[in-house]
Amino acid sequence: MLRRRLPSSNSLFTFEVAARLSSFSDAARELNVTQPAISRSISRLEEHLGYPLFIRHGRWIELTHNGNRLFRSTTSAFGAISDTLREIDYHQEDHDSVTVSMSSTVVNYWFIPHLSEFTAHFPNVDLNFEMFASDNDDIHQNADLSIRLSNPKDADMHRWPFADERILALCSPDYLAENGTLDKPVEGRPHSLIEGVHQRYSLDEFFHATGQQSPVNANMIKFSDYSSTMQAAILGQGITLAWIAEASKQVIDGNLVPACTQVVKTGRRYHILASNLTPLRPIVEEVRDWLANVMRGDQRKLTSILKSGWDLF
Repeated sequence: MLRRRLPSSNSLFTFEVAARLSSFSDAARELNVTQPAISRSISRLEEHLGYPLFIRHGRWIELTHNGNRLFRSTTSAFGAISDTLREIDYHQEDHDSVTVSMSSTVVNYWFIPHLSEFTAHFPNVDLNFEMFASDNDDIHQNADLSIRLSNPKDADMHRWPFADERILALCSPDYLAENGTLDKPVEGRPHSLIEGVHQRYSLDEFFHATGQQSPVNANMIKFSDYSSTMQAAILGQGITLAWIAEASKQVIDGNLVPACTQVVKTGRRYHILASNLTPLRPIVEEVRDWLANVMRGDQRKLTSILKSGWDLF
């Protein structure tokens, strides 16, 4: 019964164009047919429905009440169909999807500042993030690529070098101007030291490795989330330890500066990891190479900015 009631899709399409343009002649030009063909199609549709859709005033036409209601429905329906088809084309024909697992700190302070570069290089890639809090967390099973510090759990995975683990003390330029460096503090201004509660390398370890004296009367600020230590340092609240793989872009952009010249090199390394159970899709290989190349470029820039006075331990 419903099927017999519904007009043909072609007549509805013709009606939508004529109603939108308020002209049979303009509709004929858009659809590349003759004006009489449009008129006949609309007349057959009105006959089928049993009521007029247009009031005809010579060459000028006006929608009836029922015609206006049908126009709103057809416009909405055709628009929804068009949007759906565009979405299908977007995902099925033009776009690939890649899932990357990184720590929240790497995502927020290294990758997101490079996001515009990524989208320019991969305009047809949908990127999904699976973030983890600790390098001891298990690898997300649905991730195409993961970036994290070397971990015995990952021995059976494909791995490619990303960055050596290098640690330095950073603060904001404003904080440095007001409070001085770790070895040359401004008199009468005790330092504020920022640390993550479960940070894998402590400030005490850093001072021991570099031969630095722990600042006298320093104020301590501790966060349970390491990512918050970076944000606090960027906002000028004190000095924090930072890892090159996470903070390089912040130093390059001038948001953070070294609070001392020493850098600790632990001998560990960040890797890009992938499952060895299935071959990498070509797009995943391209994203892997892009990540590694961008980090190499950042390290070159960072070395150029900070090479004077760098000591490695």
